[in-house]
Amino acid sequence: MFGIKPRTLYNWYKFQFSGYPEKLKAGSWGEKSIKIADPATGEVVKEKPVYIAKSENVGEKMTIDEKMIGKKMYTVMTNLTTGKIALIAQTQNGDELKQAINDYFSERLQDVKSVSSDMNATYKRISKELFPNACVVVDKFHVITHVLDALQQVRKLIKTQVINQGQEDSQADLAPIKGLSELEYIERSRYIIFKRMMHWDEEEQAVMDYLSDRYPILRTALCLTEKIRNWYDKKHIGKDLDFVERDLYDWLDDVVIARIPAFTAIRKMFEKHFDDIVNYFKTGQTNAKAENMNGKIQRFMANNFGIRDRSFFFFRLAGYFS
Repeated sequence: MFGIKPRTLYNWYKFQFSGYPEKLKAGSWGEKSIKIADPATGEVVKEKPVYIAKSENVGEKMTIDEKMIGKKMYTVMTNLTTGKIALIAQTQNGDELKQAINDYFSERLQDVKSVSSDMNATYKRISKELFPNACVVVDKFHVITHVLDALQQVRKLIKTQVINQGQEDSQADLAPIKGLSELEYIERSRYIIFKRMMHWDEEEQAVMDYLSDRYPILRTALCLTEKIRNWYDKKHIGKDLDFVERDLYDWLDDVVIARIPAFTAIRKMFEKHFDDIVNYFKTGQTNAKAENMNGKIQRFMANNFGIRDRSFFFFRLAGYFS
């Protein structure tokens, strides 16, 4: 623009207009960190940056998630009510996260009423240890993703069987869509099975009816998936947990009867995280806003062509999102 190089504009903004140099000089930016000490001597041997730590952004509903930024993994805590970032720390280590949260949020720990995350054992553990009044919730969408992955495994198993039997080019006389091979039907189902059955159009319904009739294991897997998605319906939030748990136990029994290996693994996942999965019906809380924040951070990186200066990048990120 006007013959000015992009790098020149970047430097003007960074050093003249952003306020970044002034805050660095005053010690009000980049001063927060996690200190890692030698167990034997107690001497600090390493520090990991905590780029954002704002106690005023801690509220009743929080979420905790991981995010890769510039080839390094960070832990991000977001306030689900305001959508603002409370914490970004360059670590996923439980002890290091506990140090950061205790150092910068100690006066707000009692205020948190619910924390949602995926099934990351570290995040669940520190949530239960550090937020005494919080209900820990395993994110609904992470659970459904695992179930859909199991359904895809069943589809891939059928595809492999068809290829191994040399039937990939075969065509059935009773097939609803003429001219499609067996393998093409299976490929078409790849994206259909992500949709709820109620949202299938006429052609999608015909494809799935055809495949379900030919492969009973797929029909069973579809029914198991639809049943757990119905169980997760928003209308059940606030219901008596005895009824919610009873319906889940019924589904787990169905999985045992089905004897599908991919769903057997999902059953073990439910059993391991049972209480935290059921807690969804107490709060209705999900990680949707956290995932939305991850998307915003990703777009912010893309618009800035990555991370040129990590500290300045997070300075700008804090200005936009915290």
